[in-house]
Amino acid sequence: MLSLAPDTFRFMRYRAPVVRAVSVCVLVALASPRATAQSALTHTDDAAPVPRGMLRTRITTGWTRYDERFAATGRRLLDADFSSDSLGARELPGLAPIDVGLQTLTADPKVRLSLGRLAARSDVRIVTTPIAFEYGLTRRLSVGVVVPLVQTRRTVVLDVNADKKANAGFIPLRSRSEAAAANALAYNRLVSAADSLSTLLAKCPSTPTAAGCAAVNANAADARAARQEAARFADAIKLALGIDTSTVRVAPRKGSDVASKVEAQRAAIDARLRTYLGSGAGTTAPVFFAASDFSYIDLQGRDGLPGLLQSALGGGLDSLRTTDRLSFGDISVGAQLLVIDRFQFDTLPLRGLQMRLAVGGAFRFGTSLIDSTRSLVAIPTGDGAGVELRSALDMVAGKYIGGTVAARVVKSFARNVVAPLFGDPEAIFPVPTFGKVSRTAGTLVTLDVTPRLRFGDWFSIDGRYGLERTGATTFERPSASCATCQITLDGSSSTSTAARTAHRVGAGIRYSTVDSYLRGSTRLPIEVSFTHLETISGDAGVAKLTRDQIQLRLFLRLLGR
Repeated sequence: MLSLAPDTFRFMRYRAPVVRAVSVCVLVALASPRATAQSALTHTDDAAPVPRGMLRTRITTGWTRYDERFAATGRRLLDADFSSDSLGARELPGLAPIDVGLQTLTADPKVRLSLGRLAARSDVRIVTTPIAFEYGLTRRLSVGVVVPLVQTRRTVVLDVNADKKANAGFIPLRSRSEAAAANALAYNRLVSAADSLSTLLAKCPSTPTAAGCAAVNANAADARAARQEAARFADAIKLALGIDTSTVRVAPRKGSDVASKVEAQRAAIDARLRTYLGSGAGTTAPVFFAASDFSYIDLQGRDGLPGLLQSALGGGLDSLRTTDRLSFGDISVGAQLLVIDRFQFDTLPLRGLQMRLAVGGAFRFGTSLIDSTRSLVAIPTGDGAGVELRSALDMVAGKYIGGTVAARVVKSFARNVVAPLFGDPEAIFPVPTFGKVSRTAGTLVTLDVTPRLRFGDWFSIDGRYGLERTGATTFERPSASCATCQITLDGSSSTSTAARTAHRVGAGIRYSTVDSYLRGSTRLPIEVSFTHLETISGDAGVAKLTRDQIQLRLFLRLLGR
């Protein structure tokens, strides 16, 4: 698009239709179904200046969709984020202590809690509508503001315990008193038996004729082992299954292999204790077993009643369900300076190489929603406050060939978010110990190349290539402890993610009457463009996205003629 000389617009009588057009476009943008989490879309900026005294309104709506990411080997569906062959401590680290306890209760170091196969289907649909208002202070200098509207939607559909092979179940609220009473009875009897055996072991060497001492003195080593085994089994009940209504949440499923092993181990301990404590009333008592299969409601909760995810074992996570968000992104203010202007403004045929170079900068305010990793599916609507530097070079060679090369560097500032205090802060299922963490998004560097084939003054077909490099995001975490965690944790105060590079290609079409207006052959300067982009390659973690975006630029005279 050619730059517009300040005295070329005699625009006052066209003010009403332009205002109506702007209003319609804003309404269309607001009615768009969803929006991308980036407030600045690629392939939308060139070096065209805003003439002195003019207001340029730029509305860009970009629809982004993806359902897979690039991986170290090929591509990976988003379904895999939540799918699991056996839902357990690998996905929900809060369940790790239960694994440790079950291994003691079953005397099997290979036992793992399993809530069955978790099958998921997921995709992302995002729409961003940055609305920009730019005012020309001089022929070369303009200032502006960008207000992005951001909508995000991630669809998640789950099939919980799809194979019906869960070896444990979630204890519903109505059954927790019963479960707590059963487990507490089993725990207390074992503790009492261990204490009684300790008493015998202490007094029997000096009083061999006392009641119960004959058996203890006959095999003191085995009696000590039996006491230790009873104490370990009691501790495992408390650790894995809970002994009060605040801690009972998960139990082995009745009839499962794990339940059978637990009961067999309890019976063996009971028989061993009876050797030394006698065979009166039962020495031990059975623990509580879940009567029903693990289900979708058990995982997600329902009607205000928390499920496993919202419990302490799940880490207080939000439900895994389709999530919609609508908010402003990060609003920015900035300026642009036309450094070089070698474009032709007369009505003669174009001759030689036309060229112009613009540089600009912006300050971005942290007006987007603050992210929380308690939600496993919500998509951030921005990275918070930061600064941006950009440049664009436009070139036209002869009548048919042109193009734009644009570069951008965005540096984000630190922002406090809710994130895990241990482990990978961007894990799909994070370590469920959360707190305020200082997050600094990685520096973003983009290079966009747009070759252009022109068909007269109004139409052109564009090729699109974009290189996007996102630096590692850094997390500064306060010192914290996780005394109850039974897993290996990264307790470092600082961690960062990997940097990622993406390559995108596409094509577009543009209709512009601005050049014709400058040459006096049309009365209304307006520009509309459409672009389709696809990510063709990227580092592990980069979304395999497609993006369609429409841009409208209108000019309105505010001052002067």
